[in-house]
Amino acid sequence: MNAATLNSHRLRPAMLPVVLGLLILSGCLEKHFVWSPDGTRAAVIAKDGLHLCAPEGQLSPLLLPDVYLVAWLGDSQRLVVARSRPIGDWVSIARALGPERAAAITAEAERLWQKMEAGGQWGTLTMNLGGRKTPELLKICLRDRHGDALHARLSAGEWDGLQSLHADRSELAVARVDGGQAQAGPALYEGLEKIEDLRVAPGDRAVAFTTDLSIDNDKECRLLIARLDAAGAATVAEHTAAYPDWSPDGRSVVCVQASGAAQDELRLATLVRREVLGADGTVRVAEKGEDLAGLMFGNLTRVRCLRDGRILFNAPEFSLPIAAKDADVEREELWAWDGARQATLVRVIPRGEAENLPKNLAFFEVSPDDQHVVVGGFDGEVSVLTLATGEAQVWQKAGDYNLMGAPVWRNAEEITYARRSSLGEGKRPERFAEIVRRKAIPGQGDEEVVLSRDWSKEMLESVFGPSDRK
Repeated sequence: MNAATLNSHRLRPAMLPVVLGLLILSGCLEKHFVWSPDGTRAAVIAKDGLHLCAPEGQLSPLLLPDVYLVAWLGDSQRLVVARSRPIGDWVSIARALGPERAAAITAEAERLWQKMEAGGQWGTLTMNLGGRKTPELLKICLRDRHGDALHARLSAGEWDGLQSLHADRSELAVARVDGGQAQAGPALYEGLEKIEDLRVAPGDRAVAFTTDLSIDNDKECRLLIARLDAAGAATVAEHTAAYPDWSPDGRSVVCVQASGAAQDELRLATLVRREVLGADGTVRVAEKGEDLAGLMFGNLTRVRCLRDGRILFNAPEFSLPIAAKDADVEREELWAWDGARQATLVRVIPRGEAENLPKNLAFFEVSPDDQHVVVGGFDGEVSVLTLATGEAQVWQKAGDYNLMGAPVWRNAEEITYARRSSLGEGKRPERFAEIVRRKAIPGQGDEEVVLSRDWSKEMLESVFGPSDRK
């Protein structure tokens, strides 16, 4: 079955275990601790916004508030930052939504208002209003369009709750760090959907980013690109996984795109490469992408493009037809699409090394020299895989408690990860983990530097985020 055929079929939900929903990954260490390309400092994302960390752990004061996601540019002086700002009035929200979506929500709000005028009860009519953000947007629209009349129909508690509603607008901008200060430039993009991932193109001409589509559903993303020198973003693909990547030449993006309807628990998908920039750097999204491989869709599927032309991605191995009792997609494999070898798929992890890696490989990242892959697990596992040999070194095993502290590379030799603190007399320690950096490859030295040693417990938990605690 080729990729085009795969794209036209759907799996029945009863056949295989339910795939993971789109997790709130903005709390993971890979999102909250990002080394600059030259390794001289790391961007640290705490609850209040952007800080910087020196190689020995010294932490700066707050530099930019409301930042929740960053990606460094190649000069290690500038970053692409995603910020969240609250907006409470329907006019501003409608502008951020765009004409088509705003009109659809306005029409639905008017239908609800007609039902209320006919005697419908607020609590009953607003019990089930669709996607994760849709209910709040409908209520804000109704509040601003029918304020006094709606107020008269609601209880004091209902009206107070309605008055406090607001939406969060995500803004994308380029910020420069200089002399212990950070200054953000004009917004490149604004929208109500949370930005899940940022990937800067080689050469720093553009950024690819995914948004979570939470207005409509929470199972997939939209992939967009924006130039770094002008406002505006172009949509590349809908119904994608969260983690795309750029081709080495910086002109195409590669992503995993789902087939089937969003409500399907299990869908097949295609690994797609699509040209998005012209030779002169102008945004020019090709009408169609190139299908490279077929796989089962997972919204945490990650794509990484190596300089030698190989494309890595994580996915479980399965074949059709399959008996329900034989279905097991708990363990993912790491695959390499190799265009230099007749476009074949190659298993990266030897079967004998699989036990040294987490079952789910969503948190994998390639070293700057393309020689190794660091992998983090949902239970705090940390392993480093050597691509040339397939050998995997375990730095931290799964534990009874941990953070989803996905490890990150500082340079081609060092990683940073959340090291689980030891249990004291069977009790959970007050500081349940520390952020450490260490050599990633056996034989290069086993010393660790505890970066968070002098951080307050509150700051440490702020960086990890409460959603990361088990």
